[in-house]
Order: sequence, then structure tokens, then C-alpha cells
Amino acid sequence: MPRSPEQYEAMRAATRERVRSAAVRLFARQSFATVNMRQIAEEAGISTGSIYRHFATKEELFGGLVAEAARGLGRTVDLFRGSGDPAESLRAFTEEFLADLTGTGDFVEYFLLMHQAFTQGTASGEDAPTAVRDLIARNAELLEATVRLIERGQAEGSMRPGPAEELASCYFAMFDGLVTMRFALGEGCTVPSTATVMGLLLKEGEDA
Repeated sequence: MPRSPEQYEAMRAATRERVRSAAVRLFARQSFATVNMRQIAEEAGISTGSIYRHFATKEELFGGLVAEAARGLGRTVDLFRGSGDPAESLRAFTEEFLADLTGTGDFVEYFLLMHQAFTQGTASGEDAPTAVRDLIARNAELLEATVRLIERGQAEGSMRPGPAEELASCYFAMFDGLVTMRFALGEGCTVPSTATVMGLLLKEGEDA
């Protein structure tokens, strides 16, 4: 029986996801500059010709991955800028991040790839691809939104006192370090609980 258009579309989507996952792994482990489309196709288990039916160049593939990350940062910015309880907003993000970090997907490699894009894009300035510049802008917005969220929590009495900029920097630096450790050590990396992380931000006596 011939396949329906829906079945063909499902197969196409599944192949694109395999290509995406293969690209994330290779870009993170070897760097974007050293990986070519043939290697990505081999990692994804498809022919070199097939990959070009989905992505014309590795730059297009990389740009899609970066744009996906920028949208994710934008959603977090919206969460932090919302009217919800500051501690609960931070707790929700922390819990989701730690769950992704210890999950079975490619979150660690994806995070490292975006860190690579951010670093290279910052060095390139205006010459960086549009998607990378957008990622850098969303990252700056996230840091600013986090500072304001912590300040609001301090004003409401739930967050520990101290410079909000320093607390926000430490918060995200901890996540960067955890991702690097998870990549290097795998299951040997002890990932803190949400309560432990929140304990670094909440005022003493607050429920983490």
C-alpha cells in the first residue's frame, strides 16, 4: 500500500530530527568549523545526498539550531518578566534546567554548542550571522530579566540580600559549570537538587 502524504511528512520530520541530533553531537564535540555535511549524514545514518533534501548547507542547519535556542531564551525572558512570584519563576526554570541536564536527550551537547556560538559570535561582532546575533541579544535580555526578578524578590522579602547582578551572574555561572562537568564526567557528575540551587538565592528561612 502506498504511503499517505501524512506518513511521508512524518518520515521527513523524523529524518530532520535525526540530522539535527547528529549535527548537535558533532558540532559540540568537534566544533562547527571542522564538521562537514558528509560527516553529519553518516552520524545520522543517511546518505550524503539525502541530507541536502533537508538542509542546503551546514550553515543553514547551524542557523536553525541557534534560532531554536534563541526562542527558548525568549520564553524564559517572558517567564521572568511576568507577574508571577519571583521565587516560583526561578524555581520552575531551575527545575526544568536540571531535569534536562540529567535527561537522556542531547541537552548537554546542545548547550555547549550554543555556548560555542555565543563566544564566536561575540568575537565576530556585527559580522556574526543574524541568528547568532539574535542569540546574543536574547542572552543579554535574559540576564537583565533575571536581575530584575531577583530585585523584585528582594523587595518582597523572599530573596537573600546582596547585589542582584552578582547573584544573577553566579546563578548562570553555576549552570555553565554543571553542563561542562556533566559533559566531561557523565553520570559521575553529581547534579544538585532544585532545593540546593534555590537555597543560594532565597532568603534564609524561605522554603527552597
